[in-house]
Amino acid sequence: MMRNRGEVLKISFSAFFADLGYQTAVVMFPLVFVIILGAPVWLYGVAEAVNYGLGSLIGFLGGLLGDVYGRKRIAVIGNAVITVVALLGFSRYWWEAWLIFLVGWWTRNLRTPPRRAMLSEVTEPGERSEAFGILHALDIAGAVLAITYTAVLLYLRFPIEYLLAVTAIPLVISTLILSMVNAGRARAGAGLGATGLRATHRFVWLIVLSTFFFGFSQYSFGFPVITTAEFTHEDYLAVVTYGMFLTASAVFGYVFGRLRINEYGGLAFLGYLLGSLASLGFALLAPLGVLGLYPMAFMLGMAVAATEVFEPTIISKLMPSESVGSGMGLLTFGRSVGVFLGNVIMGALYQLHYAYAYYFASASSLVAFTIVLAVIMRGSLTR
Repeated sequence: MMRNRGEVLKISFSAFFADLGYQTAVVMFPLVFVIILGAPVWLYGVAEAVNYGLGSLIGFLGGLLGDVYGRKRIAVIGNAVITVVALLGFSRYWWEAWLIFLVGWWTRNLRTPPRRAMLSEVTEPGERSEAFGILHALDIAGAVLAITYTAVLLYLRFPIEYLLAVTAIPLVISTLILSMVNAGRARAGAGLGATGLRATHRFVWLIVLSTFFFGFSQYSFGFPVITTAEFTHEDYLAVVTYGMFLTASAVFGYVFGRLRINEYGGLAFLGYLLGSLASLGFALLAPLGVLGLYPMAFMLGMAVAATEVFEPTIISKLMPSESVGSGMGLLTFGRSVGVFLGNVIMGALYQLHYAYAYYFASASSLVAFTIVLAVIMRGSLTR
């Protein structure tokens, strides 16, 4: 029986309501920025590069600040400021839309590492896989519902400014729930600092390196959506591809957490290797249409679920308790930089041929698998 299931559920439902709100802004930002406000596509690419690239530094900073000033304090402040995205629909100029989304996205990154550290704080080491599985399942469930109600309201011609304004409701609920969590207070002597960074367990750096390479393969799911649209010539079938991915990610995030799988083996084989095979499948099976693309989308969702469960579980066990937030920040930093660079490279390769982009993603994920496999073969962490 989980020691503090109530606290785990508070953190997880806070994530559910947060995604129920801000994922609508994530979906709507390119529409508002490019289609409604007329910004050029190249500027949208620059905007997303800044959002994700520099946002990775904000995630690292959030982990450090949480360990020093209190994880709950930083997580609640960051979560509360995300609510600014509800104003996105009222933007009249592209720079206004960018600034609003940028503030919301960066504060989302700021609160993620301390929130993960709070989850590790209220659980025993043996409970963390299940806890992170619950967190990921409810997190993605919120995203699925956000995509669903956004699509329905757009179909019904609901005004975009009010559609986005509605997102303030679940975001406020999310912050209120997070504020009730009994964890995350400041501790004397917490944080990494220069000495702490040097003393951090060497395997933490290997996991950060592996998630950096997996970040190359965790491309924007817009690529498979575009591929599906190109091969099926039906936009609604392309949207379903994203639904397959999110559904698999939510379900298997919970399943992997419950199965008590060895974290290193789960990360290597169910995360990185499975992700490599999914990307390879997109390259080879796309001509089959939905028969080839939907199973690969489902498989990639499984792979991402495994990484979201096992990566933070491993970091929480390797880092000293007073520096777990900093470790989560390193994890966010490694993944975000990989995602940023990976999407840039994927876009360039896709211009040449769609398959080249997926081959690159598959190879990058295979490198991540090899790094963790090397850790496993050392034996010292799996005995």
